[in-house]
Amino acid sequence: MSKRLFTAMSLAVLAAIPVTADAFALTSQTSTLDGASLQKDAANPHQWLMADKDDKDDKDDKKGRNNRYRRGDRDDEREVRIDLNRAKNLARQAAEAANGGLRYYRAEDSMHGPAQRCPFVDNGDSWTFTFSGIRVGSVTRTVQSVVTVYKYTSRILVAYNGPIRNVQQVEFVSFSTSQRTVLVDLLRGDCSCNNLLSNSIRTEIISQSRSLPPGIQKRLLRGKGLPPGIAKKLVKLPKQVNTYINLPTYYDLVVIGSNVVVVDQVNYVVVDYISNVLL
Repeated sequence: MSKRLFTAMSLAVLAAIPVTADAFALTSQTSTLDGASLQKDAANPHQWLMADKDDKDDKDDKKGRNNRYRRGDRDDEREVRIDLNRAKNLARQAAEAANGGLRYYRAEDSMHGPAQRCPFVDNGDSWTFTFSGIRVGSVTRTVQSVVTVYKYTSRILVAYNGPIRNVQQVEFVSFSTSQRTVLVDLLRGDCSCNNLLSNSIRTEIISQSRSLPPGIQKRLLRGKGLPPGIAKKLVKLPKQVNTYINLPTYYDLVVIGSNVVVVDQVNYVVVDYISNVLL
């Protein structure tokens, strides 16, 4: 009985040896393959981690680009806020550019100092700077510049850049010949200063000129108030036009029908007008 049991156990052991050997060989082969894989990747042990990182970076890059696009859209819509000192510098730089640059022109000293000391007028939505300058090598101021810088947009308007106008009109009585010529040409689009009026203002002027009764100009009288019901339909011209034609800014230039009218802001009466400006 014991012999039979011993024989059976011996056969079982012998039968199990090839399986164990095969399993050991398979394990060794797998370890060898793993070793080869590890050796192959030894130069870059974080390959898979880096691949995951690259995938993440790609996503982050795309996300970043999308955020930049969205942020760019918001920047286009965002209002620009310019303080007085910044506006002064922009006005001076605009005059420098209009006169050929710093090699040929220098603005007066007030445009290089504190903003409160420079010559400006607050128009509400903008500042208008009126200042003089000299040609490099000269000691006499010969150039006058009138520059408007808007507070909430990037718009800068050089309303005038030329010889100094010695007489600054203080009180207005009636249009001069040159003022009439400039206003008529401006409203008809034939003036070198056409940029003083935006397209939207020109559209308003044309629209209201067609909606008013033809006999309205008969009711425009110097020293009288505006005809009833007209105040809501008139179109005010920007103060830059006043500056350009040397008209004090405390007068309003308005368009009523096909007429340009000067209105005293204090008494709100008609001071002078030009009829049939619009063809």
